[in-house]
Amino acid sequence: MISGAAQQHKKRLVPLRRTDAMTVAERRNYQILDDIFRSGASDCFQQVSSADNGSPQFLKLNIGGTSFMILIDAILRADTTTFLSRFVQLTHTARLKVADAYISADDAYYFQRSPTSFEAVFQYYATGVVHRPSEICPASFLSELDFWRISHQHVGSCCADIIPQKREEEKEEEKVDDTTFDKLMCGKLRRRMWTFLERPGSSMQAKAFELSSTLFVAISVMGLSFGTIPDFQVTHLMPPHNETVVLPNGTVTVVQKVEQMRVEHPAFVFTERICIAFFTVEYCLRFFAAPRKLRFALKPLNLVDLLAIVPFYLELLLTLCGVDDRKLRDLRWAFLVVRILRVLRVIRIIKLGRFSSGLQTFGMTLQRSQKQLQMMTIVLLTGVVFFSTMIYFLEKDEEGTPFTSIPAAYWWCIVTMTTVGYGDAVPATTMGKIIASAAIMCGVLVLALPITIIVDNFIKVAQDEQQAEQQKNDQQSEQLALEAMLNAHD
Repeated sequence: MISGAAQQHKKRLVPLRRTDAMTVAERRNYQILDDIFRSGASDCFQQVSSADNGSPQFLKLNIGGTSFMILIDAILRADTTTFLSRFVQLTHTARLKVADAYISADDAYYFQRSPTSFEAVFQYYATGVVHRPSEICPASFLSELDFWRISHQHVGSCCADIIPQKREEEKEEEKVDDTTFDKLMCGKLRRRMWTFLERPGSSMQAKAFELSSTLFVAISVMGLSFGTIPDFQVTHLMPPHNETVVLPNGTVTVVQKVEQMRVEHPAFVFTERICIAFFTVEYCLRFFAAPRKLRFALKPLNLVDLLAIVPFYLELLLTLCGVDDRKLRDLRWAFLVVRILRVLRVIRIIKLGRFSSGLQTFGMTLQRSQKQLQMMTIVLLTGVVFFSTMIYFLEKDEEGTPFTSIPAAYWWCIVTMTTVGYGDAVPATTMGKIIASAAIMCGVLVLALPITIIVDNFIKVAQDEQQAEQQKNDQQSEQLALEAMLNAHD
């Protein structure tokens, strides 16, 4: 089912790659129409009425050799920004400039477009809704709607899956462009730093810095992982301390003890400090260049950057205050806090999300699938509570049962419903096994239903990303072509 949906989307949503041949063959009718409306020349417009002496008025069109007659009244009642709504307001002379040709025998204006695609346009003026013919390529269909200036919002809900979802645009106060830095202190320097740090594609140096940052993240995470291997650790002698010991004969004596502790090899410690220094400099530079400090600090990825370096400095502060591992062992809460801080160092792996388009796509997929994930979580929790309660009352009287309480049965139920099945806790009674079988089947259903939708959302997000990237490349190609033409004229 999932692979079928994936193939369908792959066939349906892959964006059309623009070629030079398409640019040459492209009709510029809408540009001529826009130029006439911008000029505002009075001799190009006429008063339009939907009826003449009680008889309905028609606009006769010939689209790719196929004749169409559309009621002018239907065109006037539709969206006023469409191509034909503007076209009917022109005089015959102005219409001849916009149309590709005029067939005098039929009194029809000819447009070199696909008649099959125009069927959907005709349907819009007839019913107010656009439906895509199944035999037409989605990209070609959307291109046809854009030519006739029909908004995608008029596409019927049954065909709306071909329309790429728009990205949420940044709020006006969150946008950062070249003019943002004009009135700021050190504006030129901060603009250059911001472009260098936040836009890796702006230059080769910025791309190299991005790769260096990714490399430091990888080295830091690898050092943290390898530093826990016993072969890569060294023995560290704790400061000696006196301990009171009562001998078997009742004599009390004081013995000096030296505890040994396995710690990371100094090479890993040195590597960690170098990585922390790089992350600190990087964060400080980003913070200095940011035009809005508070918004910068509260962004999720920047919070991750901060959490990646704070634990190191807190540990350093404790060391400078004379609090070593020996004293921390006596203060259990403080020792727990330090351990948590050390574990938090692994959070810097999330920094890769800044540079990985794949992780960003995954994050956007989760964001778009919030409703499905919430539904799955609620249903899963309901099943866990229900089946854990059932299995507890059925198994609690068995000898050596692992189900000593309902919360103790939660672990078994979660492992069972997610189809992991460690086997560390199993029911012994017949009724318990029946309940376990029901939990397994419910778990399969709970996980399978939303996963199809989540995969569907992932494909949509990936296709939207691909389309946005292609549009960006097309704009750059058009800009380069325009610059080349201007240089050639000069």
